[in-house]
Amino acid sequence: MTPSNAPRFWLWPNLLSLDAPIVAVLWQILFARCFHADVPAAAAALLVLAVWLIYAADRVFDSRGGSTLPRHEFYRRHWRAVIPIWSAAFAFAAWLAWTRLPAPLLQRGALIAVAAALYFTIVHAVRRRWPKELAVAILFALGATVAAWNAIRSAADVEVVVLFSCLCWINCMAIEKWERRGVHWPIGIAATLVAAAAAFACADRPVLGGAETASAITFIFLDFRRRRISPDALRVLADVALLTPVFFLPLAGILR
Repeated sequence: MTPSNAPRFWLWPNLLSLDAPIVAVLWQILFARCFHADVPAAAAALLVLAVWLIYAADRVFDSRGGSTLPRHEFYRRHWRAVIPIWSAAFAFAAWLAWTRLPAPLLQRGALIAVAAALYFTIVHAVRRRWPKELAVAILFALGATVAAWNAIRSAADVEVVVLFSCLCWINCMAIEKWERRGVHWPIGIAATLVAAAAAFACADRPVLGGAETASAITFIFLDFRRRRISPDALRVLADVALLTPVFFLPLAGILR
């Protein structure tokens, strides 16, 4: 990759599959603080590693299909360098999970790992057509909230977890729609419904509901302006829309 066609600096987190782990750990911390759950530092580190491992592997497999998207092109060019790093990260993640996670959290994490393995089998081995984006959204939301499951106490708690999974689904579908341009999915309508439900959830969970409302409104704005923004920028901004915990974490110690 020569300097003339090198990716812009703001694309590198996406190319290196670092954006999704950052989003995941921010929501993990926000859910933990709002639910008053005790999340070990090892759980946060393991979440970052696990999300990176899944996204990097997914993109290596996707890169074999001839896609010209920047992230797939990156892994097609550099897969030989990625594999040793991926293997080392996998070994470290396995050691961290086995030696540092409490048994209940390890068991829950193992169930999600099995679901992720099933996802890879269906998508990349069996190659069946199915709602891939929905599966990714559910796995992502489960992984980001698994450490706080034992602190769920009410229907409102379940609601904000479900709404977060809906935001993850909107994120996946928005990327699919904005990049391929031929996908018809009502991003604006879906985000509006989530924004309304999240605003309603603010009565019981103001911090989580506020963060989810802000993310949904950002998706509405991006979908409205999508024709004036480049596909590369939209891809990055779709993940930026899920970085709202940055603004709401300071409130988590004051409100719930």
